[in-house]
Amino acid sequence: MPPKGGGGDKVTLYGVLGIVLGLCCCGVIGIVLGWLSVQEAKKVGKKPTLGYVAIALGVIGIIWNIIYGIRVSSGGMKFN
Repeated sequence: MPPKGGGGDKVTLYGVLGIVLGLCCCGVIGIVLGWLSVQEAKKVGKKPTLGYVAIALGVIGIIWNIIYGIRVSSGGMKFN
C-alpha cells in the first residue's frame, strides 16, 4: 500500500480555480469553489485561506460585472 501523500485533498485545486474563475469570468462559480475549498480544508485540517480569497474575489467579480453592465447599458462607454 503506498503511503498517503499530502496531495490527496482538493483544497488547493478548488481554491485556485475559484480565484481564477471568480475574478476572470464568473463570480458565482468562484464563490462556490471557494466554499468547497473552505469545507475541504476543514475536513483535512488545512488552512482555508485560498477558499476565503476565492470567495472574496468572486464577490468582487460580481460587483465589477454589475458596475460594468450598468455603465455599458447607460451609454457611459461607447464603442466605435
